[in-house]
Amino acid sequence: MAKENHFGNMVYIHDLDSYAVGMHNCLTIPFDDLLANGFNTRQTDVRPANSINTAFQLVAVLFQLQSLQQFGGVAASHLDWTMVPYVRKSFYKHFLKGLKYCETEAVSALEEGARNDYLSKLNGNLPIDSELYKAPFTRAYKYAMDQTENETHQAVEGMYHNLNTLQSRSGNQLPFTSVNYGTCTLPEGRMVIRALLEVSIEGLGKLHKTSIFPC
Repeated sequence: MAKENHFGNMVYIHDLDSYAVGMHNCLTIPFDDLLANGFNTRQTDVRPANSINTAFQLVAVLFQLQSLQQFGGVAASHLDWTMVPYVRKSFYKHFLKGLKYCETEAVSALEEGARNDYLSKLNGNLPIDSELYKAPFTRAYKYAMDQTENETHQAVEGMYHNLNTLQSRSGNQLPFTSVNYGTCTLPEGRMVIRALLEVSIEGLGKLHKTSIFPC
């Protein structure tokens, strides 16, 4: 039916000229799996992401790698949800530093058994609004929150700058990239959404130019 409609000038198949060399057009990249499990390229393998900064760097890398293998656009279908685990991993690392540098006396005041029991319950998968973080050590929590927000903002800036300086296989053309977000109401997802919006509004470079991609 599609073939008949095409020959009858009823429809035009998008990027038809690319079909002759067996190339497909447009897809959604499975970022959840690739970031969680790592991936292989022709030259090397890439380890799973363990921070929000690394996760956004790898998103830009994956966007370009895929765009070099096809025509048309590539997309992230739910970037806010995808980034939740990596916000948590970064927050956990910052919180441990906060315990070390902001809560030295409070941590030392705990009995060794209580201290070890508390630390054993912390891990990089805890939500950033977990009571394990919030209740005992407020200064460490505030430090971790500030540092994670800054890291997330800088990570998004890095992705935007990468996507607007890389090239696709089409020559002097940026990788046609799209990101969908806005449905995650978790604090981690909201942090990512806020950073994506802020960086979009701020623009790129010293002249704060409007970002061409991602859409």
